[in-house]
Amino acid sequence: MSSAAPRSAPARELLLANHQFPGEYIVKAFGPHEERFRTEIRACATDVVGDARAAVHERLSRRGSRMCITVTLQAETVDDVISVYERMHQVEGLMLIL
Repeated sequence: MSSAAPRSAPARELLLANHQFPGEYIVKAFGPHEERFRTEIRACATDVVGDARAAVHERLSRRGSRMCITVTLQAETVDDVISVYERMHQVEGLMLIL
């Protein structure tokens, strides 16, 4: 029996090597087209960086059963990004996060 690897943010060192902080950071979360999913993904970002520093856009799949929520963070530190990823990984229905 194999256990799945824990889901988490990209490594701190990788984030720091590829992004400047403070700065813009984009996260895409894919899941069901449900109000609960939309609300929880938005809250993951706004709870960490606030409403003013998190722009949220969504796009539906062709059939309309799934959605991609793009969150553009104005991240002050790498810890902002890590916290958002960790929270998003707890959202029920999350299929993929980029």
